[in-house]
Amino acid sequence: MNKLTRRNFIQKSSILAGGMTFLPTLYHRDGVLSSSSSDSPEQSGYWYQKPLLIQQTVLREIDAVNYDTDVVVNYLKETGCNTLVINAGGIIDFFQNPLPASNVNQFMGSRDILDEITKACHNEGIKVIGRVDFRGVKKDVYKRFPDWFSLDADQNPRQLGYTRPQLYSSCYKGHYRNEHAEEFIGYIMENYALDGIWHNSIGVGGICYCHRCREAYETAAGRALPLLGSASETDLDRYMVWKTQAADQHMTRMKEVVKSFGKDKVYSAEVWGKFDVTGRINSGIDLYNARDHFDFLVCVAFLMPNSARASYKDLSYAHTTIKFLKSLAPEKEAVILYGGNGTRHRMVAEPPLDAKIWLWEMLAAGGRFWNCYFTDVPSITHDRRNADNQSEAYNFVRKHVDLFEQHVPVANVGIYYSRPTRLSYSVASKEGDSFDLSIRGVEYVLMENHIQYDYISDDPHITMESLQKYKLVILSNTRCMSDVEIEVLKNYVQKGGNLIATYETSLYDVDGNERQDYGLADLFGVHYTGLKENTRMDNYQFILNRDHPIVKDDSPHTELLLTAGYTLLSKPIQGVDVICTHVPTIHNQPPDLSWVEDFSTEFPTIVQNNYGEGSVIYFANQPDVIAYENGHQDVRNLLYRSIKLLVDDKMIVESDAPESVHISLTKSRIKSEEYILSFVNTSSGPVRPIRSLIPIKDIHTKLKLKSNSLDNYEVLRSQGECRMTIDGEYLSVHVSNLVDFCAIHIRMST
Repeated sequence: MNKLTRRNFIQKSSILAGGMTFLPTLYHRDGVLSSSSSDSPEQSGYWYQKPLLIQQTVLREIDAVNYDTDVVVNYLKETGCNTLVINAGGIIDFFQNPLPASNVNQFMGSRDILDEITKACHNEGIKVIGRVDFRGVKKDVYKRFPDWFSLDADQNPRQLGYTRPQLYSSCYKGHYRNEHAEEFIGYIMENYALDGIWHNSIGVGGICYCHRCREAYETAAGRALPLLGSASETDLDRYMVWKTQAADQHMTRMKEVVKSFGKDKVYSAEVWGKFDVTGRINSGIDLYNARDHFDFLVCVAFLMPNSARASYKDLSYAHTTIKFLKSLAPEKEAVILYGGNGTRHRMVAEPPLDAKIWLWEMLAAGGRFWNCYFTDVPSITHDRRNADNQSEAYNFVRKHVDLFEQHVPVANVGIYYSRPTRLSYSVASKEGDSFDLSIRGVEYVLMENHIQYDYISDDPHITMESLQKYKLVILSNTRCMSDVEIEVLKNYVQKGGNLIATYETSLYDVDGNERQDYGLADLFGVHYTGLKENTRMDNYQFILNRDHPIVKDDSPHTELLLTAGYTLLSKPIQGVDVICTHVPTIHNQPPDLSWVEDFSTEFPTIVQNNYGEGSVIYFANQPDVIAYENGHQDVRNLLYRSIKLLVDDKMIVESDAPESVHISLTKSRIKSEEYILSFVNTSSGPVRPIRSLIPIKDIHTKLKLKSNSLDNYEVLRSQGECRMTIDGEYLSVHVSNLVDFCAIHIRMST
């Protein structure tokens, strides 16, 4: 893990022979060059900052044969869409392209589908975004312009192995992705009055050795491009810094072309999920730098990933992804790109009930919809079973569009998201875990107990201002932390904030170098001994302080609790409250010998430490990982009780709804006194996909808002009676029947 980081590479200019050449429109963001942010909603109020209800049809060549614009527009109107994303071109052109590298659809004849559909949509007030794709070309185009494309280290053309036919690949510096792309985008923006550009497959994988990449890298780094297989880790990190800069410059260049046609023209592209740990040499683009280039944020989240062996994602995945996008840029629309026909099996329908719940989960967190079909118009394609599946959710938002505008999650519990920690997982961990497991385990516990939370982004730098709205910050194995982060967190707790931390939190710096002790040892109340044990099997923790609130319900009935994953052996400092301790391994075979002389050891597994005006509960093991992997009641209870203890009486939402009902509260950024309370029912049979929902009766919920003076409320959607009353300092809500989704708009008195 001892690597030269992106930030250090840029800061340590002695590494560079000639220094990096920066574009004047760029600025530093934690060592990565990014373009300046676009206008805020308060300054602009562009159409793309209002609720987006998007339909995308990724047309196949053959779909041009009988393409019917009237059918398309009628479908968009009936299903509640306000935006269409449609093929413009790149790989296959759906317009009469006069440019040198054109590849006009062979089935289109003299028609111009881009022109037809753009005019037809605009006549009905529907926005049109052109999909462009410059990742690569077919052989005939490559032969015309071989110097425009990417080369491997032996100067042979690079091809994309995952496409059929294998397209000839382009790179961030080459003519095809730059001069050609600028001319291409400029032409369609000028001649087709598009409302924006969707830059499909924006990322470039691997290392390109074309003359432009070689020259640019040598100028920046003073050395040749590294060779995969023989390059050192430092060389690869150095390359990734440059590649990230090249990607940022490319996105800036493309956005400038689009914006030259007006600030109301949108530029965006897809970026994959918040938990994705990309390969050692990746595209150089993630949600952090994408945030500063794109006018709205899109994250791809299909129900099932595009792989041969795959399982359905958690029903809450799209919901929590919206929370993450909102933490990065609350002023921008956060959109989930999903598919009525999925991505793993693009020709047949996804499970319809799962897909509907997916939409309600997005909306409940303040997110928007982007339904992507990979065949003709959904109503006339080969499989039409999901053609109308989006209609209910889309039309619902369209009906109440003003109420849903610019909503963000309400929360006083925050999960800290550490980009350096995510990057550190590009090297396999000793524990065999992954970056997402600990966070998802915490999310499970929060959601099943209806606790309102969101993400705390660590970028550009954590500050007291970004933390002070939270009663509790959860550091779920946030192993890589800077000295600045450590000091801010200490200050946060000193002044009354609370923390829950697990396992290796703060044990590494942002470069991935292991510290001799926890960076937050003063907060945790323990010091690391340097010893780590695999406690996944035949291991337990002994309840030492039987009266502590997080074990008090269990201690009359048991001395032992399940331990979790791996355990770091630590020594407590004087005065810390040791709740549980590590138990020596008790082997289960032979059962006759399954015993030890003494359960308790000197190594705590759970402690609570008061620091200044705040308090910290530290787990030396991995209860969050185990909460996700097998969900044992011990680890879920310990986490929940810790959260409840530290949040105290400041829970925003309390409810008797079962765990399968997800409750969310969002707040308007425009009208601060307005909220939307949402209930999503996922109660069903024991397996996925969902075949039917089980209605839930008589849900009682209490809200604690800043003001307890209710102006009025409106039930936007329900399947039974909904009543709201004032109950002391709470708003009391009764929902008599919940089938799938219920939403209530609340206006408090100022």
